[in-house]
Amino acid sequence: MTYTELLPLLLKQMLIEVVPLKPLEPPYPRSYDPNARCDYHGGAVGYTTKRCWSLRYKVQDLLDEGQVGFQDQAPNV
Repeated sequence: MTYTELLPLLLKQMLIEVVPLKPLEPPYPRSYDPNARCDYHGGAVGYTTKRCWSLRYKVQDLLDEGQVGFQDQAPNV
């Protein structure tokens, strides 16, 4: 499951909330993408939800605290 897929589930369970950010200003980082949006940061421009380090750290915190977990699925054969 990607972070983009996981975000709506965590929001629905009220385990996290959207964290708005101020828009980035020049000079932009080399990785800046003006066409990318981060839903975790309220649609902030410059990077995707999939590449959001803040969301990754938040999910890891939830895993470490035992608030979320993942179940192995049987092989799809």
